[in-house]
Amino acid sequence: MENTLQFKVKIGVKDLFRFLMEYNYKSIGGAFGLVISFACFGMLAYSFSDNSAQVNLLLLVVGLLFTVIQPLMLLKKAAVQVVKNPVFRDQLEYEVSEDGITVRQGDVEQQILWDGIFKICESKKQILVYTSRVNACIWPKEQLVGSLEQVKSILAKNVDVNVYKAAKMQKGKENV
Repeated sequence: MENTLQFKVKIGVKDLFRFLMEYNYKSIGGAFGLVISFACFGMLAYSFSDNSAQVNLLLLVVGLLFTVIQPLMLLKKAAVQVVKNPVFRDQLEYEVSEDGITVRQGDVEQQILWDGIFKICESKKQILVYTSRVNACIWPKEQLVGSLEQVKSILAKNVDVNVYKAAKMQKGKENV
């Protein structure tokens, strides 16, 4: 086939952690959690001397919940999944063509047709090809060296523009 590209991806802890952070914090619930945390930090700073030690401790813990505690829990979850889940133990082989995406690992093969793709997001470090609201193929860009532009070209050619959302990360700002 003319426009076919094959590549291999090995998902590590940092790749899965990055996905989990993006998935959790780019949702309404994640944003709401951050607002609550920052509000607690603000209340703590504003009324520290007027509050009892218990109230200050409560504000600190709730403030840390979504800014420190949850990311640490997601890091632990990523580490456990990479070790225990057989999908992450070995490399995944991808073939991206005009027909869709074929994923292979060992004897298992799965075909994802282009109309079966829910959403594609591109960030500074990875491309996420969602097949549902919660499942995605994670393609770390550092593992696509030499074929990144061809991958992006094939995706753009075969996926509806509303499905392919390229998030260009520039200087800490995100343009969607």
